[in-house]
Amino acid sequence: MGKSSASPDLLIGAIGNWYNAIVSYDAKKAQMQKALTEQLLRSAVTDKKIQTYHQLVEFRHKIFTNEILRDPLPENQAHVDESIVETDQVLNYLYHLMEGRMAFQRENYLQSLGHYQKAERSIHSVSELERAEFFFLLGEGFYRINQYMHASLYLDLAKEIFELSSRHDERVIACTSLQASIYSELRLYHQAEEFFLDCLEQPNLKPFNRSIHLRAYGLHKERNGMLQDARDYYDEALHTGDQYDTLIGSKTKTNLANVLLRLGDCSGVALLEEAEEDMKTFNLVEFTARNRITRGLYVSSIDLLLVDQGLDELVNQELYFEATEAYEEVAAVLEMDQQFELALSYMRMANELRLKQFSIGINN
Repeated sequence: MGKSSASPDLLIGAIGNWYNAIVSYDAKKAQMQKALTEQLLRSAVTDKKIQTYHQLVEFRHKIFTNEILRDPLPENQAHVDESIVETDQVLNYLYHLMEGRMAFQRENYLQSLGHYQKAERSIHSVSELERAEFFFLLGEGFYRINQYMHASLYLDLAKEIFELSSRHDERVIACTSLQASIYSELRLYHQAEEFFLDCLEQPNLKPFNRSIHLRAYGLHKERNGMLQDARDYYDEALHTGDQYDTLIGSKTKTNLANVLLRLGDCSGVALLEEAEEDMKTFNLVEFTARNRITRGLYVSSIDLLLVDQGLDELVNQELYFEATEAYEEVAAVLEMDQQFELALSYMRMANELRLKQFSIGINN
């Protein structure tokens, strides 16, 4: 007797239950429903709409498990027919959420926000907790283009909803950590310190999530001129959870190599080489540029051609806040080298970029 096939309705129900478990932040149930869905898929006759639904929920699962932060390569993205998602509000939401998240991982932050704006048109079709996740991603997107007021607004909205759920403690902490980073970048160090400590003192953080907050705290310490503390937190972040061999780990290697070399620790050279090799895989403009700047400033003699190449890459990508900090770092190194006029020219450029960061998204 032939093997019976699963009905489309049964499969759609399983995918729906999987999605609901993700939104409810129930990791065990989400994994069980994922396994059930995959089992049903093997014996189901599906149309394009069901296939699209499955692919988009699978991508949402990767956001939920942080897989997209570990290895955001193109094969993690679903390839769907846009004409199908246009006729279904939930699919339309999930599709633009996916496109927005992938654009964010590629450092195309304006493109990412454009997709989120399209997803927002269908936000009424999803649950309150899913809206909270969406508000968090919007806040993160606005943070990356230095629109701190909008970022704070969306993070507050997300946090208010997450705080109503006993399962979403880690999402509340994620909001707090991002708010701490905003305070840090605005040089409100006392408030940032308070928020970061609140995050890191939470006892039940998953190791990988903890590693992300440790890295953010290291960035705060570096920004505050506390390089030895920054070194320690970057090192702890790298060796917490499985961060070392992930995309986030490659970013941390870039940060740690820079700090080690600024502290005169030659072990930073080997770590810099490792970070440079990682970026050949991940191909991120910001961290490729940062590695160039670190090499140009601290490995052998100062190589301003290499430094300027890295600085130009940051500016061309409209990463003005990051470029501002990099120009200030270059100016400080040149001042230490008693190249005062040259240091002044880099500091002037840093001041220009500090203003330019508020023009992101405005057509010139």
